[in-house]
Amino acid sequence: MPTSNNGGVERRPRTDLRDVRVLVVEDQWHVASALKSVLEVEGMKVSGPASTASDASRLATEQKPDLAVVDVNLKGELAYGLIDQLHDQGVRIVVVSGYAVLPRLTEKVAAILQKPFNGPELLAALRRALSPA
Repeated sequence: MPTSNNGGVERRPRTDLRDVRVLVVEDQWHVASALKSVLEVEGMKVSGPASTASDASRLATEQKPDLAVVDVNLKGELAYGLIDQLHDQGVRIVVVSGYAVLPRLTEKVAAILQKPFNGPELLAALRRALSPA
């Protein structure tokens, strides 16, 4: 479909992240804090950080995020069940992981970032995740 100036289909990555609701799921305090800061500077509405899948699940139910940034390993608990739940709720998911290869990768995630990553890489992944297919 062609792109038009009057409300047609837009295929480029979204550039403005302002007011997008994002859930941060990360068990390392310094990483969670840095994520939250970067996202808030962009004007995003941040829920969390949650350090466990159960806390993240509760926040997702209460806050209804558009996006979630999820560390796949939360204190030894793999977050695949949480990823499934978020996906089923219509949340777009960006997985962050220290693993070079993820043990179980699904089509339910919009992007994967391998740690360490920087702010611009994170923001590019979030914009891709919010872009239409």
